[in-house]
Amino acid sequence: MKTVVLAYHSIGCVGIEALLANGYEISAIFTHTDNPVENIWFDSVTELAAVNGIPVYAPEDINHAVWEKRIRAIEPDIIFSFYYRNMVKAPILGIPKHGCINLHGSLLPAYRGRCPVNWAIVNGETETGVTLHYMTPKADDGDIIAQREIEVSYEDSAKSLFKKTIAEAKTLLAETLPLIKNGTAPRTAQDAAKASYYGGRKPADGEIDWNQDAETIRNLIRAVTKPYPGAFTFIGDRKCLIWQVSTDAVKSDKAQGTILSITPLTVACGSGSVIIESAQLEAGVMCSGAQFAQDALLQSNMKFGPNLSAKFEADRKKSILILGVNGFIGSHISDKLCASGKYEVYGLDLRNTYIEHLMDHPNFHFREGDVTIHNEWIEYHIRKCDIVLPLVAIATPIEYTRNPLKVFELDFEENLRIVRSCVKYKKRILFPSTSEVYGMCPDENFDEESSPLVTGPIKNQRWIYSCAKQMLDRVIWAYGSRGELQFTLFRPFNWIGPRLDSLKSARVGSSRAITQLILNLCQGSPIQLVDGGEQKRAFVDYEDAIEALYRIIENKDNLCDSQIINIGYPENEASVRELADMLVKRFDAHPLRDKFPPFAGCVEVESGTFYGKGYQDMQRRVPSIKNAKKYIDWEPGISFEESIDKTLDFFLQQAVDSNLFADEGEL
Repeated sequence: MKTVVLAYHSIGCVGIEALLANGYEISAIFTHTDNPVENIWFDSVTELAAVNGIPVYAPEDINHAVWEKRIRAIEPDIIFSFYYRNMVKAPILGIPKHGCINLHGSLLPAYRGRCPVNWAIVNGETETGVTLHYMTPKADDGDIIAQREIEVSYEDSAKSLFKKTIAEAKTLLAETLPLIKNGTAPRTAQDAAKASYYGGRKPADGEIDWNQDAETIRNLIRAVTKPYPGAFTFIGDRKCLIWQVSTDAVKSDKAQGTILSITPLTVACGSGSVIIESAQLEAGVMCSGAQFAQDALLQSNMKFGPNLSAKFEADRKKSILILGVNGFIGSHISDKLCASGKYEVYGLDLRNTYIEHLMDHPNFHFREGDVTIHNEWIEYHIRKCDIVLPLVAIATPIEYTRNPLKVFELDFEENLRIVRSCVKYKKRILFPSTSEVYGMCPDENFDEESSPLVTGPIKNQRWIYSCAKQMLDRVIWAYGSRGELQFTLFRPFNWIGPRLDSLKSARVGSSRAITQLILNLCQGSPIQLVDGGEQKRAFVDYEDAIEALYRIIENKDNLCDSQIINIGYPENEASVRELADMLVKRFDAHPLRDKFPPFAGCVEVESGTFYGKGYQDMQRRVPSIKNAKKYIDWEPGISFEESIDKTLDFFLQQAVDSNLFADEGEL
């Protein structure tokens, strides 16, 4: 039976050896490159493959079309997965005629997901196991072929339990692989009601919470002790790694984490206490609890706990520099940041039209100025602030074609200077590359990491904006890849809502589509549908979008570092013509409708006539938002209709309040 094997770790080696022993033909092995920051204490799949003359590959993404094509060409009868760390998607799962089979280190359906051995000890389980099961696109979800139980002893660490798992896996495979080969293996559906799922563990998850009871703390320590990164705590700002403890029934009225005695080294917990058997300072060596206490100069009544310096840093208000703070994104994110009470906002812009309500806010500091002139002020504040959000850009199609050099000078040259200052002063930058960046990408859904960035002919100057943004993205990425810049690239896909441009800017054609359409309704002029208005866009409400941007700023667990995150709403797709029709209906039903002239209808115009020579566009812009879901746990939810209502209401009220069209006899 011809097979392709996905394998890593010692279990991967066990699986490969069992297949060879049972006469399976292994045509290729897919594995992972070793992580240089991970302690590699387990057996090597690549070495085993080399010894047996089996082709071995370590793709970054096995689901990529290149690898899918290669696996199809092999025509495997079956695919096996032994501790392969990445999810395998449906196209590959559908290749072998006998399906795909995975070996998992728990008694499924319990402990689906990552690190089942470690989680079992963290949770104080007395029993776990190994399961051989069919694979589906969902993690550890398929029908069970066979299982073996494993006792978890009170003294087991993750490593000792893993050794038991290896032994049981060998037995399980020896019993089951012949049955799979001759087609007589059993198959039992999992009971989804009994399923539990656990995610991966990071070194940071090993921090000890002394408020927990002694047994829970002991379980954490033995779950992550060597060869894993270890459980840790702090004395002041000194990191201490705790490798082994025993529990003690001593009760104390001292605060959790307090050292109750030095000999033995005993620490108060939420309930009971633990005796530290072995530990070390981060820069020291592993030693006994007694020597550790001596090396660390510990005394009774000292207190273990969180890093005091880190706690101070976490409690400190972060400062963020927003260039272009009066714009659509800048004004709304300033509202969110000031309302949080966690940030000091320093903003620069030519005017304060949309941020006037923040001028007296204690956490908001505004400077009227121009990024092309106030270079010294900007550099000073980049040096002073924690985060830089450069939003200054010419971002409307009419400007791309009429003033391409001005677009290049502002959008590229001025922003490049800001990027270099962030590198110089080691500041985090959040750069908005916008949905325009990918030009005429042919992909149905624009993927942050894999979609090609395509622009039109040089004579179509409309693409100078996209080229400038792309080039800056690549410069930022290059600095980041050298470890010189902490960054996140975010791409706003057709955000709509109040403060999106202005009706005055729409009068000269320098606005986004929805503002231009609302202007036409306000002044009683025909709605001009460029090239018939057939271009489709995926619109997202500003409240949803600003929440996403705020989460990027928050950067929980630093997950947004060196990432590209699209912020859009794929399901809110509509053509410009459909947008116009919806606006007209809502305009007619609006309470302020009688303040404005009659609707003048729609006319179709050529893009060259409307935007000028050198204009070119694409029909669709639909984003993938997988990175937003993955890194900031975000999905949009506000309907297109609600967004239109809020945007329309804002501009109609603005027009009435400002008497914007009074000089034309319209109000």
